[in-house]
Amino acid sequence: MIAGYTQSGQTEEATAVLRKMLKERQTPNAVTLVSILPACSPFGGIRAGKEIHGFAVRRYLDENVFVGTALIDMYSRCGQISFAERTFDGMVDKNTVTYTTMLSGFGQHGLGEKALTLFSSMKEAGVRPDGITFVALIAGCSSSGLVDEGVAVYESMEEFGVVATPEHHCCVVDLLGRAGRLEEAYELAKGLGDDGNYAGIWGSLLAACRVHCKMELGESVADRLFEIGKERGLAGYHVLLSNVYAAERNWDNVDRVRKEMRERGLRKEPGSSWIQVGDWSHRFMSRDESHPENDQIYAMLRGLALEMKSPGYDTTLEPSDSDSTSSSSSSSMTTLWDAGAT
Repeated sequence: MIAGYTQSGQTEEATAVLRKMLKERQTPNAVTLVSILPACSPFGGIRAGKEIHGFAVRRYLDENVFVGTALIDMYSRCGQISFAERTFDGMVDKNTVTYTTMLSGFGQHGLGEKALTLFSSMKEAGVRPDGITFVALIAGCSSSGLVDEGVAVYESMEEFGVVATPEHHCCVVDLLGRAGRLEEAYELAKGLGDDGNYAGIWGSLLAACRVHCKMELGESVADRLFEIGKERGLAGYHVLLSNVYAAERNWDNVDRVRKEMRERGLRKEPGSSWIQVGDWSHRFMSRDESHPENDQIYAMLRGLALEMKSPGYDTTLEPSDSDSTSSSSSSSMTTLWDAGAT
């Protein structure tokens, strides 16, 4: 049940089942911890993850390679890359998934050099990388601006018997696009043939065209992209194309793209934000008025807006306790761990 709730994104329900398990004096094992740790990020927060880690240490479950790998993933997703690295270094048994998880964590935090160093250590240890390892490594090079290194990793895949997939092609196109090497990325995408009929590849290139204000190339990329995904709509990429035109102040084409979207009934899924307060995660979208405390929230926003517009407003940021919003949840969880499973 915990794994099912976690995998379906119902993290609060997963935590509730764990609490019920502890109250009933059922002792969590390695499988339980591996199932609940993903619920600690991003919704569950770092405190609950550290408490689970502490329980794992007391029960010697942290020596389990799957638990250790799940802890690395949890710390990386929660922004605590130093804790992830410390956990990795303390593990005796490491497999391909463990190395890949740590590589991915370094990449997510822009530590591409560390990812490359770890990859070398992985090869020296005789641990064979797989396709997901290369996705993580190339993406890490992309986020760190290590363009030539990322291309070299991409070209070395055959040495390890790993066949490049659309995900790998997408990563290297994104790598080149971010660096402004758009023509090179375009030629690479065109040269893939049928392997290049993947919306993510051309979508990454279109995003790069927007960033680097390459309208003509963006139009060609968009034509290919919409031809590939004509049966699926791809509303987000239509919005992206309109933004390419908007960057060039080509408002006629912006209106044309938006009109095409309306005529085809395409709508982009709205983005959302969330905040953890106590035991609950609160999710918000643009113009959202569904929250039960909506009136108080908007009243506070109006008050803040007026304050910021007032003469002499102090923009100095004072240090604050970042854990203040999650203290109540951690105390209740700690009590449960202590009472039910120590």
